[in-house]
This record gives sequence, structure tokens and C-alpha cells, in this order.
Amino acid sequence: MPEPTRTTWWTKAAPYFFGACLWLILSHFYSCVFPDHPAPAAIEADGKGYVACSTPDTGRGWFHSTYYADFKDNNGQTISLRGVEKLTITNLPQQIDAPMPPNPVAVDGKKYQEGAKYAWADGTRAQVENGKWVPVKVKNNVCESDDDRAKREARESEAREAEQKKEAAELEAEQKKEAAELETQQAALRAKNPCPAILTSATGDILEEPLPEAIGRLECVGHLPTRVATPEEQAKWASWRKKPDVPRAERAASVRRWATVVAAYGTEIYKRCYFSAGDLPCGYDNAKWGKIASLHKGDRVQVVSAKSRSASGTEIYEVRFQQWAGWVDATGLDFDVE
Repeated sequence: MPEPTRTTWWTKAAPYFFGACLWLILSHFYSCVFPDHPAPAAIEADGKGYVACSTPDTGRGWFHSTYYADFKDNNGQTISLRGVEKLTITNLPQQIDAPMPPNPVAVDGKKYQEGAKYAWADGTRAQVENGKWVPVKVKNNVCESDDDRAKREARESEAREAEQKKEAAELEAEQKKEAAELETQQAALRAKNPCPAILTSATGDILEEPLPEAIGRLECVGHLPTRVATPEEQAKWASWRKKPDVPRAERAASVRRWATVVAAYGTEIYKRCYFSAGDLPCGYDNAKWGKIASLHKGDRVQVVSAKSRSASGTEIYEVRFQQWAGWVDATGLDFDVE
């Protein structure tokens, strides 16, 4: 009669031990083939993209040639994919850089503090690092629901509009303040040195109108007083406007007092020196090079001289346009016959 096999603790535990080892090996192998992808994750299934907002359950089974994937989208709905030929899963960052304002300004109005983080009403954020503005890390909101995203974007849009209106109001207030200060300074200059007057005839016709820009009296722009010319001054102007002895064709043109700018791209009013011979005859002239004003096609000007030929060979007229007076190229004008 055979001797009974002796039972030990090892013979009892061996099946469980080898079973556990086999389970660990298979689990490790499965995790290598189908690793876990914590949310959020980008999924591409046969060329179509998804965002998994839960850890996706993926696999292909032991006897299947295609993959499957189950996960939740940003609105909490379950997406189940079956029969996927090509499945690609990419982990997305848990945190991203928050949008930064274009010109960061400390919200507390105080001096910036190293390492301090600042947040603005429009959702932008920034922090000071080594004396410079750098982005702030925030939670990746790729899994934000559609409703929450729409509400957040609406709040940020309203905040941006409010901030823009505030900046515009501050800029307008600053400009008004600067304009008031400038006007105060110019009023003091006018009180100390009165502006030259516009000379008129007894009937109100303008005989001479100073150009504050040309004489360096910017404080007099829009503040020129009016003075009626004396009989001697009116006689002098009458002699200047006396018709010159010119050929018949030119004589007809000389009595024309109004003209229209016909040059396609307009023309310019210059100082008389501009038409002299040589390079830069008027000099630098505060970067104006002798230019007084620009005229556009269709502008009406008053001609106050007969046509003359400058030293450079250009035929020119002296004209008046609004508060400006100077000389223009004759080819850019078309005269009205009185």
C-alpha cells in the first residue's frame, strides 16, 4: 500500500502564489500595451479627434483586431468608440499658462512685489519674477463645459470692455488736463506778448492775415484779433493789387480772384522761398521745408497776385485759403472768370 503524500503549507499555497504572479505579469503586460492616461487626454480615433475628460478605458481584447475606448467629454457625456483601427492617446498638461494682459498694471496700484501674482477682471494673470512679468500657471480648462465656457468668456469680454472704457476715460481726462494746462500757458504768453492782428478793410475784406505757425506763435492759433487798416495801409494794399501791365491773355487771368484746385492729388501752399533756386531754399524750417498747408482737389482759394515766374522757373500764384496764405504752383489751379 503506497504511503500517503505529506501535505505541507507550501503545497497548499503554491497555486495561489503562482496565480498571483501570473496575474501581476499579465497586468504589467496589459499596462505596457494599454497604459493609463489621466484626464485630460487627447484621443485620435481613425483620424477623428476627441478630448477625454475622464481616464479613458481602452483596449482591444484578446481576440479582436480593433480597439475600443470609453470616456467622458467636457459636458460629462459618455463617448463609446468601437471598431477603431488606429487609436492614439496623448496626455494633455494639467496646467497651462494663463493669458497675460498686454500691459500689466498692478491691480492694487502699489509697487510691484517680487514673486507676487496679480489677477485682472478679464481673466488675465501675471506674476513678477526677477523684475519681469511672467505667465501664471492655471488649471487646464480644456474640460470646461460648454455652458461654463460661454459664461466665463462673456464675463471676460465684459471685463475687457469695462477696462477699455476706463482706460479711454482716463486718457481723455489726461488729454483735457494737458490741453487746459497748455491753454493756460499760451494765455499767459498772449497776455505778455499780444498776438498780431488780422488786417481788414473798412468793408470787412481781409487784407493781411498772419500765420501763427509761420511766425512761431503757436499760442496765437485761433486767437488772432482783428484790426481795420488805416487809410495809408489800405492805399498800400490797393497799390499791391493794382493790375500789372501784362499781355492781353495774361491780363484776363490776372483779374481772376478765385480758383479751384484741379491737381489730381491736390497741391501745397508754400512760403515764397520754396520756389527759389538751390537745394532746400527755405532750410529745415522745423521739418516743414517751407510747406504751409496742404490743399485737396476741389478746394477753393483766393488769388491775391498775378502769375509770376520764380527763380527756379516755376510759374506761381500767391493765394489765401482759410487762415493760410502762401504761394502755389500755377499748374494746379483752374481760375474762375469774373
